[in-house]
Amino acid sequence: MGGDRAPACVVDGCALALQAEIVRPEELLLVGRPEDLQPLLAARGLVIELVPAPEVVGMDESPALAIRNKRQSSLAVAMKAVAEGRAQAFLSAGNTGAVVAASTLLLGRIRGVARPGIAAPVPTRRGPCIVIDVGANIYCKPEHMLHYAIMASEYARAAFGATDPKVGLLNIGEEEGKGNPLIQQVHALLQAAPVNYEGFVEGQDIMSGAFDVVVCEGFVGNAILKVAEGLGAFVSEQIRSAFAAHPPPPATGKAVEEAFRRLDYAEYGGAPLLGTMAPVLIGHGRSTGHAIMNMIRAARAAVAQDVTRHIEERLAVAARGASS
Repeated sequence: MGGDRAPACVVDGCALALQAEIVRPEELLLVGRPEDLQPLLAARGLVIELVPAPEVVGMDESPALAIRNKRQSSLAVAMKAVAEGRAQAFLSAGNTGAVVAASTLLLGRIRGVARPGIAAPVPTRRGPCIVIDVGANIYCKPEHMLHYAIMASEYARAAFGATDPKVGLLNIGEEEGKGNPLIQQVHALLQAAPVNYEGFVEGQDIMSGAFDVVVCEGFVGNAILKVAEGLGAFVSEQIRSAFAAHPPPPATGKAVEEAFRRLDYAEYGGAPLLGTMAPVLIGHGRSTGHAIMNMIRAARAAVAQDVTRHIEERLAVAARGASS
């Protein structure tokens, strides 16, 4: 029920996922107010199981208070369904902070993970790069960022087919000795970690395609994501405005539209919250039905690839290495 376009966009996304044969109707659970959802389903001719949840967490509510006071919210009820084994993955385009809080309190963390991280797929010249963390944890410790590198590497393998994901640590320069004490400590940990660590990466190189995973603090990652999103929207507006004044040849217009499609967040659906006991995907508040469809695709792939188990195993290897 959460999100700027909910619940219509969620039902639209389910319809698109069914049409594309990503899932079957019996594989979906919709959690929310039946009086809002039933008419939307009927209008689209869909039969999907509904789990009633009378309360809704608003986009601007305090995450901690929302989870504590709204135990019958769609977000909390859906998370409990995963925790109880009624479902294998959770998807939401609602309040990000509330999803993170509910995941920690109701679903639980993978053993050894102190702070889950949001891993945002970012388009590059050579395919998606996972930037982690982009907002779940703004008070990072070195071990948190070590875990981010390990978890995102496993997700890159499962979701995007990276055979040996290259990991970079975001810094203000590529030279040894650059960066604050936190970055220097993380750098030392990653050099001994069971990941393909390639060293420091600067902000302008995230989209170069040289890295499959870029690790950073949540505060920094969120700022990067928002700047990139705003810049993309600005560039799109400028080009569309120029095309309106000076219409290009049809082939040029189609080529530009295709380029913008590859840069659209909706093509990736949502960002996984890595470190929880089951796949959790967080969508943009303005998610469309197309974005929801791709969230469903990503969630199904995460379940099929058993990403949670692979992350748990790789973290156990790292823990044994650190103790030996």
